[in-house]
Amino acid sequence: MVLLGKTRDLFLIVLGFRVALMADDRPNHTLSATHTDRLTVSAPASIRLENSFGEVNVEGWDSPEIEITVTKSVEQRNGEKAPAAQRRLDDVQVAVKHNEGETVVSTVYPPQGGLAHVFGRRGDVMLTYRIHAPRASKLIVEHNRGGLNVTGMNADIRGIVDRGQITLTLPDGQYAIDAKCKVGKAYSDFEGHDMRQHLIGEKFDHPDGTPRLYLRAGFGDILILKTNHSLRTE
Repeated sequence: MVLLGKTRDLFLIVLGFRVALMADDRPNHTLSATHTDRLTVSAPASIRLENSFGEVNVEGWDSPEIEITVTKSVEQRNGEKAPAAQRRLDDVQVAVKHNEGETVVSTVYPPQGGLAHVFGRRGDVMLTYRIHAPRASKLIVEHNRGGLNVTGMNADIRGIVDRGQITLTLPDGQYAIDAKCKVGKAYSDFEGHDMRQHLIGEKFDHPDGTPRLYLRAGFGDILILKTNHSLRTE
């Protein structure tokens, strides 16, 4: 009887674990919000991103407009009430301001402590910035966590990413390149020199040319590709 009792207790414990795992496997509800700002410019302006995180995608176009679409999303945690998840989503604010030839996209989020701060978590809110701008617009990005992807721009680019990959896809030309990774690799389709740093980092530079590309990645790779890179035969 004692053995049967222990077997029953073990069965109930295993069953409890299975129920808990099944509950964890249930898909969480996702809350999201999207906002778009559009601005007509008489001449190409500088675009500055401050304190951004998530995915940044910048694409050059021929329209005399700057279009900035920001999507915020957050998963409702197991047992979390919808208003609490909505508050986490609302706590992250993105503002767009334009003044004297510069458009500034600034991101503000509540201070994080403990492991959330160490791993760069922002209340588990994910952000995606999708920006279209005249090709001759200068770009300045100070990015925390996530990828920075730039396509079809033809002006100076200054991109600093703490954790994430920088990928530039640019038209053919002579660029002044100063790219450095603390942990990661730096690769370029364009002319220049690469050199390993401290076994885990790498830099790539080409001092002469224009536009100027200043790129820094803390943990992540830097890729500087020509527009037709995907068509090349390796």
